[in-house]
Amino acid sequence: MTEDFKFILRKNVYVFVDWANVYGWFSDPASKNYLGWEIDPKKLFSYLKSYPEISDINLYYGVESLQQKSVDFKKEIEAIGYASKSKEVKWVPAALETTAHFKPLVKKLFDVLDGVKNANSEISTKLYELSKKVDNLPKISIGNTNGDKMFSLSSKNQLDEIYSLIESLDNELQKLNIDIGSLQEQLKRPVSRRKCDFDVEISRDIYNNLENFNTLVLFSGDGDYEALVKDLIMKGKKVIVVYAFGHFGREYDELIAELTKLGIKNKPFLCQANNLRQFTAK
Repeated sequence: MTEDFKFILRKNVYVFVDWANVYGWFSDPASKNYLGWEIDPKKLFSYLKSYPEISDINLYYGVESLQQKSVDFKKEIEAIGYASKSKEVKWVPAALETTAHFKPLVKKLFDVLDGVKNANSEISTKLYELSKKVDNLPKISIGNTNGDKMFSLSSKNQLDEIYSLIESLDNELQKLNIDIGSLQEQLKRPVSRRKCDFDVEISRDIYNNLENFNTLVLFSGDGDYEALVKDLIMKGKKVIVVYAFGHFGREYDELIAELTKLGIKNKPFLCQANNLRQFTAK
């Protein structure tokens, strides 16, 4: 971090903060990509307002109307002075048939059966076979935009083999009076993930204001914005992308390489969030 860090801006600067993305930088301290500090939306607003060149500060965020903390945050943002837009958070189904879902449960099996597997070669073999099959599952699942369906990239055979192994383990363990029924239930329990994307709304509002700004500051490292940033660059706009380590799309590296190859000097300025820590941290 540079203590005297300062943006170099021209007049007519618009700021767009994708809070759903920014919040992900620091919402999970257990994450390997945890920012290490929290961004205070009030301090962020004050810092941005300290630049006379900035004429508009927009913040987009999701609301969970049944959660008091979320309702309070909405009131806070409105009181601060952002030009804000919000929408209700959706919880969409997430497929269970992924490595990420099975792995923690397989680890639990290893923990529960730690003593047994050393003394019973058949159980040990099945456990390691199960672990291998889980490792071969895809890392992701695909959900539709309505949030009511999910599409697994796993094959039916893969899943049948895994559930069959669990069933077989269950039968063996019943003979030893060890019950893993609760773990089996966890494997079949529906899982949902939070969904509140604003890339469409932000892109729309940026294009509706093209004539009003010369420089755009975008708080989001999401690679989904790369096409938008490229288009703005080609239109002669200056773009600053603020991101956090581990939350940065490789699409931007590819964009800079492409612009360099084309001999285009106007490139997005990539700014790590840590540069702003002394001004915006809680």
